[in-house]
Amino acid sequence: MSAHDVTLVFEDGRSLRIRAEEEDTIYLAALKHRIRIETDCLEGACATCKGLCVSGRYRLDAYSDEALSDEEAAERYVLTCQTHVLTDCVIEFPYESSLAVRTPPVTRPGRVVAVDRVAENVVRLGVAPKDGGAGPLSFMAGQYVHLGIPGTGQRRSYSFANPPCIADRLEFYVKVLETGAMSEYVSGRARLGDDMPITGPFGRFYLRPPVRPLLMVAGGTGLAPMLSMLGDLLGSDGGQPIRLLYGANSPAELFATDALAGYAERGLALTTEFCTVAGDPSWSGPTGHVTSLLRPALLDGGDCDAYLCGPPPMIDGARAWLRDAGLPEARIHSETFLPS
Repeated sequence: MSAHDVTLVFEDGRSLRIRAEEEDTIYLAALKHRIRIETDCLEGACATCKGLCVSGRYRLDAYSDEALSDEEAAERYVLTCQTHVLTDCVIEFPYESSLAVRTPPVTRPGRVVAVDRVAENVVRLGVAPKDGGAGPLSFMAGQYVHLGIPGTGQRRSYSFANPPCIADRLEFYVKVLETGAMSEYVSGRARLGDDMPITGPFGRFYLRPPVRPLLMVAGGTGLAPMLSMLGDLLGSDGGQPIRLLYGANSPAELFATDALAGYAERGLALTTEFCTVAGDPSWSGPTGHVTSLLRPALLDGGDCDAYLCGPPPMIDGARAWLRDAGLPEARIHSETFLPS
């Protein structure tokens, strides 16, 4: 029988990718990788091993209706002790990874290969991972890792800006603050070749299979995971329309606009709109917060998926607007960026 990749995503954001034979249940495949999914009966009767299959195809062995109702099955909940994957799948669990995995998240060595100022307060940081015995780094577009800051013993979290198909040179965008351990590093003492350990990946904010139009709203360096998603969609999105609203405090803080134009030129059905809180003499676009660009025409009658990434006020405002406009909560995915 065939084998497929199964990504297990836990409530604390930790994700693990395993290889599962079709003849094995997800529970058994995980156990072979020393991951003990919570369970009790192993007969499809207790619901302890229940998870949500976010993407992929599968089949279920016999189970009790009390453990998995028809409504839950229609929503793609599965009992992992009775589920066999037929394609690559992503399964989410409603508990923290420490209940299923005894080993800590993988940390692999990396080295700095690029430090480029791309906007007034944004630095593009390139990091090349080294195997270090951990195997190749795999992640889903939208996820993040912890990066160790050379010479400090500290680490900070940053979302991938590169798509998963490019895993030998990772790209991150760092907002430079007046104070901050990573800001101080990239602003003054960063050198190519510096050791930078990479821990992860993590995150429940990731690209789902594009089965309907996409609406993306990004503020500041919250654009980074959107770039990863757009790169992942190249050649595989089925032509779904993508609308990206991107905002910054000033025109000088906008970055990666050429990359966005390149995605459209390479075949994505991508439309972008830019907004800055404050303008300047060179700026002819709209001013205000990026959420001011939201309007009903962007929702395709409610048949779309929304991805939000940026500072807390932006996330709160966008989520509230989308909910009030009638978009189901299950179709709103978000990641909050905090200063660090």
